[in-house]
Amino acid sequence: MNLTMLNKVCFGIAVASIVAGVALGLVMVWTPGVDETLWKLVATVGIVFLGSFATLSVSRTYGQPGGGAGERGSSME
Repeated sequence: MNLTMLNKVCFGIAVASIVAGVALGLVMVWTPGVDETLWKLVATVGIVFLGSFATLSVSRTYGQPGGGAGERGSSME
């Protein structure tokens, strides 16, 4: 899998996690007597988001030509 595709997949997962987290948060606010299942769903969405964000960060940092942090290859052309 090339890094561009990986970045797109991770970004899509992150956006979907944010949308799902907001929706679940609204349900938890407006539903009386929130049960344990909703808390587990929110925690799961958070964990998936953090994993996707971490993968995206590592991919963007070390997937650059030269492979090091801080080497962004900013040319002034």
